Amino acid sequence: MGLFGKKKEERFEGMLGVDVGTSGIKVVEIIPEGGRLRLSRYGYSEPAGAVKVEGSLIDDAPKAADTLKRIMKDSGMKATKAVASLPSSKVFHAMITLPVPKSPKEDLKPIIEAQARKLLPLPLEEMILDSNILDKDLLPKQEVDKQKEAAIESGDKSKKYIRVLLTGAPKVLITKYVEMFRIAKIELVSLETEIFAVVRSLVGKDKSRVMIVDMGAERTNIAVVDKGVPYITRGIKSGGNAITQALAESMSVSFEEAEAMKRDLSYSATQGLPAPLEEAVKPILHEIKYTLQLYADQEFHDNSTVEKIIITGGSSHVPGLIPYLTAALNVNVYHGDPWARVATVPEARPVLDEVGPRLAVAIGLSMRNKDEVL
Repeated sequence: MGLFGKKKEERFEGMLGVDVGTSGIKVVEIIPEGGRLRLSRYGYSEPAGAVKVEGSLIDDAPKAADTLKRIMKDSGMKATKAVASLPSSKVFHAMITLPVPKSPKEDLKPIIEAQARKLLPLPLEEMILDSNILDKDLLPKQEVDKQKEAAIESGDKSKKYIRVLLTGAPKVLITKYVEMFRIAKIELVSLETEIFAVVRSLVGKDKSRVMIVDMGAERTNIAVVDKGVPYITRGIKSGGNAITQALAESMSVSFEEAEAMKRDLSYSATQGLPAPLEEAVKPILHEIKYTLQLYADQEFHDNSTVEKIIITGGSSHVPGLIPYLTAALNVNVYHGDPWARVATVPEARPVLDEVGPRLAVAIGLSMRNKDEVL
């Protein structure tokens, strides 16, 4: 789902997936080959060591553009078109329900906008709003649809309403991205929320009920995905840096030393979550439990919980995290493989598996115009 973009082109060419973070940029270039997508190049720019940052790189469009151009030059990327991510923390998500229209000619836009005005954090005029009707099968296909009309009259509640997924982003934020890519002289094909990109790279056509936990340095984004649609999206300001800080305090070392220790631990054979890290992970665990309960309480489904949890992100390789979450939540937890739907060189897999979690968003973005391969 793109908030800002052009219609998909008939011919898919090499595409850049550009994930703009708080302090760096991650880029993946994917090209079509033999009926599927193949990894061409990847690159990223992050500060040396773990640092705490304020704001976002996108706030300085010239600096962001220069960083993107440098990554492309250093890695040898040739694509001239890109799909970029909008940070989940800056994007509005909501699910609304509308009565099933009685006629295919009925204009739903003003009805959707009227409901959106009650929910949006900013005036509608200051935002770009995207709406996606999930229950398209309930929309009338002719002037009088007797079968659907009968279902509505019979009191079948599930047939009386259609669900609409709303996504909105401030126009001011969109303008920053447009300026960044204008300076970089790269054609911005579309802007997309991080969660939709992650769903594309980690879930694809899987119709299971899945929770995705994307752990970044400063923030963890959580989404419940059902049949490929993210019904619930939430975020918490806690991630890898909070875990590093907890380790630093418990070991009486500097933040930088604790980050190095955490990385060393992630490569060790430890089976449990070290006590200092367990305390730091608790806020994320509580948010996961709360999101699972929100999903269970929703009326749009008859399911009590998700079937599995996929974790990803640059901070997801916390030692012992997967067995800890599996035991605490009584749900199978897995590391996501964002390369599963992309052809890669077998010899490069050890390195790709290491960097994959931090590139999950960029990979999904680069796949944006080739949905048929998912």
